[in-house]
Amino acid sequence: MGGARSQKQQREQLVCSLRSSGSSWVEVAEALRQDYRLNARAAFRYAHSWSQRRAADEWNKRWPDELKTFKNFSYWESWPGSTGHAPSFDNLSKLAELYECAVSDLLADLPNFRHLDTAGSTKPTVDKERLALSDGRTLDRGAGASAQDDWSKLLVQGAAPLVQQLQEVSFTELTQVIVVWMQRLNPFVSRRELICRLSAAFAAAATGSLFEVLDPDEQNHVTHAIQNSSDFDEPTLRYCEGMVNNLRRQDNVLGPQLTLHSTMGHRQVAQQLAKAASAPFQQRAISVYAELTQLLGWLCFNTGDYQSAQRYYDDARSAAHEAQNVELVTYILCAMSQLATWQGKPRVGIDHAVAAATWAAQTHSPLARAYAAEVAVKAYAADNQPDKFREKLDEEYAALQAVHPDEPHSPWWYFYDESCYWRTVGECGLKLQQPEAAMSALDKSLALVDPVHVHNNAFRQLFRAEARIQQAEIAEATSLIGNVAQHTAVGRSRRIVERINSLRGSLGPWERTNPVCELDERLAAYRTGGG
Repeated sequence: MGGARSQKQQREQLVCSLRSSGSSWVEVAEALRQDYRLNARAAFRYAHSWSQRRAADEWNKRWPDELKTFKNFSYWESWPGSTGHAPSFDNLSKLAELYECAVSDLLADLPNFRHLDTAGSTKPTVDKERLALSDGRTLDRGAGASAQDDWSKLLVQGAAPLVQQLQEVSFTELTQVIVVWMQRLNPFVSRRELICRLSAAFAAAATGSLFEVLDPDEQNHVTHAIQNSSDFDEPTLRYCEGMVNNLRRQDNVLGPQLTLHSTMGHRQVAQQLAKAASAPFQQRAISVYAELTQLLGWLCFNTGDYQSAQRYYDDARSAAHEAQNVELVTYILCAMSQLATWQGKPRVGIDHAVAAATWAAQTHSPLARAYAAEVAVKAYAADNQPDKFREKLDEEYAALQAVHPDEPHSPWWYFYDESCYWRTVGECGLKLQQPEAAMSALDKSLALVDPVHVHNNAFRQLFRAEARIQQAEIAEATSLIGNVAQHTAVGRSRRIVERINSLRGSLGPWERTNPVCELDERLAAYRTGGG
């Protein structure tokens, strides 16, 4: 602890010295980056002598309608590592304003390949004279390919210059270029079909870098080890450990069906490693096998295969116990509680939640204690025990307040933060027929949730739709349901489909109204994406 404090003091002294001498925030951050091997986002925060929690507080003062927690900053600073998430362009712009720098300064640690361009640097632009713009200018439809080529050149030049240039680009024009390009391929394509295709393409692109977990020197070695040997291999174990997080992220973007087979294959590799591992690596190997097995259970849960989900959860719990990984045992028991409650077995869910809380108490993880309380809330709510779920809500909130932003957390808690607490408060409000209180809590949750988590966002929006139905605000409710159906058309989970169908069933009293008829048309259009 003394060494950590000393390093913090050294950083603060460096910042104070540089600022006193007139150095800009950019210069201070660069010095911190070089001296302490920080990435650019973390360096600018340290330059201001802020903790992640303080940075989130400063953000929320400026943009109270777009609340962030310390976990958002942790994700952004961990990126492009496997546990991080890329900030959106809008969030990068706000970070730059917060830290008083340029957007490109926040990406200074990313690769730069300008040296490969032997012809020199040329800034590609969209030919505005050939675009169908809102000011009445016309677009030469034959120019679509040329405009597409210009954008293709821009997109391969690297992330930092891309972000810098996108600040000067009209996204209306970019959208029109994409639309023209698609319509040149098929001039009869509908706007709705076009949006679905683009959504699928962008979702696939978002996962394009998920599997870059090894350096090039290790890739051939791991491939050989997977294909040709059942002996233990430490680089392959490290590969599997990295892949667990990447597969979770793939599920977040593309859904369970497109993630299931890859997870099964990696689980088989992890099983071989666990059997062959020597004593120094055995617990690590068994733990990664347990994680992949739990993930497989989660994917089965979301595809509606509850029997397989239960079987995989049981196997995962046994493996986690064998690995003596108490925190992982807690996580798996929480998943088992959630599965039982969803299936209409809340008392079984309570049993698992109580067991999860018992094991969580033996860990040093406030996230484990908080999540065990959360699944208990849902089980008690489903069992119509309001006093109990209020008690567990208080426990969850108290545990969340004990989370320290600068302490490392186990990677499986990547999805869980304060936004989950507010979502659960909203669910309880719906259970108590208090739609106004539920809507307020759900709005807080959505302001805090990471937008990368398509699944989590979808359920929050469907809870908001239920609140609107309780308020008899049918136009707003049907709009929310239709939007979720559209946004989850690629890789939609069976649970989302069931939830949408349940809400549609509750609209019986308004069956013949225009909003419900329009919703039925939207659901029919997106139904093929539901799996």
